[in-house]
Amino acid sequence: MAEASGDFVDVLFSFLTLPLGTITRLEVEIGCIKNLYQSVRDLNPDVFWNKMCKEMLLFPHNPLEASCQRLKVNVDDTRPTKYFMCDTCSKSNGLLVSTFDGAACSCGKLMTNETELLKESREGDNGVFVKGDAMFLICDDLTVLESSPGNAVQPLRKYGLKDLSKIEEKSLQVDTDKMIRVLKKVLTSKTPLSDAFLEKESSPSDSFSRYIGPSNWKGSVEIKVMVSKSKKEILFAKEDGNFVDFLVSFLTTPLGSILNHMNGKLSLGSIDNLYASVKNLDSSWFIGSSKKLLLNPGVAPQFGCKSIQLNVLQEVHTPEYWYGTPVTDDKGSERKMISTKRDMLRDPAEMKLFEPRCCDGARERAVGFVKRPCTFVVSDDLEVKTTRNAIEETTTSITYLREMENLRLDDLEENSVKITKSHEVIFTIHSSFTTYSFTLLQYWCKKIQFISMLLIWSNN
Repeated sequence: MAEASGDFVDVLFSFLTLPLGTITRLEVEIGCIKNLYQSVRDLNPDVFWNKMCKEMLLFPHNPLEASCQRLKVNVDDTRPTKYFMCDTCSKSNGLLVSTFDGAACSCGKLMTNETELLKESREGDNGVFVKGDAMFLICDDLTVLESSPGNAVQPLRKYGLKDLSKIEEKSLQVDTDKMIRVLKKVLTSKTPLSDAFLEKESSPSDSFSRYIGPSNWKGSVEIKVMVSKSKKEILFAKEDGNFVDFLVSFLTTPLGSILNHMNGKLSLGSIDNLYASVKNLDSSWFIGSSKKLLLNPGVAPQFGCKSIQLNVLQEVHTPEYWYGTPVTDDKGSERKMISTKRDMLRDPAEMKLFEPRCCDGARERAVGFVKRPCTFVVSDDLEVKTTRNAIEETTTSITYLREMENLRLDDLEENSVKITKSHEVIFTIHSSFTTYSFTLLQYWCKKIQFISMLLIWSNN
């Protein structure tokens, strides 16, 4: 058991705000999500609408970035959000702002002039998510409790302790490297604190639970699948972008939002206990609305999947931006800044936010991350490849088939699958976490591939 102030618990709870792409980049292995991340890294940049889309997937923003920047130890190494304007238009009324350097302004020039965001003062802050001066007990399985003698009794009994004199107390200094080690263990171990701080290695956790997702899911994804008639398995899926957009959007989704839609039952390591601790701790221990935000952080603005309306991967509301002189400056000051609060500026002018998920973000609405038309092939371990090659498209497809062992052309049959049920989406998420191939939960269906089950559900 560990006992620590709210500063340490803040760092633990911040794990729930990390997008899966960030976690994977920190070399934390999550099933076949690592294959998805590597696929995005390997895909030709021409497959995406622009270089920004690929960057968004490899370096997704944390929806609670401003809060996490105030942590005593922050494991997220993603570049903080910056704001850029066209040098010409920023001096006129053409107010377009981008969170990416070098985006094309509506006037045709590039937005490279970095502009400062006016931040609200946070004097007297006491912690980030929980009260910093409060004390907490953290069990080895990451169950977090209020610190009290009564709460300490049951966990000690759980380990069979009767004589308190047998307990040795140590003080530990925790740095970023140690917390990344905890993060790596939290998804694989039932004793992540011992593994991280005492260099002990526990056996991996491989328990699974069946969960049927929320019934209010809306939208659909249609894919074409190549079926082996003899094995009654689907060898791979082929589609034109929507399903790939849906899959890669996992990389921009925080762990807490995944757990929220899994009803807190991801069944990996100790992460369920950490999530349950946020849910079970009294709201008085949290600061403002941080408890609600941790339980479902949402996807950072502009980092969601817009090609398909999925309730399970919802994007945080994009704030409005204003441009003007801070009211705190002298009236003669010409310094202008951006703010999300209109009343913090003098003579504020409304701004439009550049949209990176389309062909022309200055004028068009979001579409998705990858271009259309563009044919993709998704294998069972979430490896994504494209056959988009203007001259050699047929050759590329044949090469892909040749690489598959013991493949007989007369055994192949193409079918269409439409994913329309919420539990199909939830199983997609769960399977990508808990297995290194895209198979359905092992205890339920050991040999039938996941996409094959989607075909069965679709036909029924």
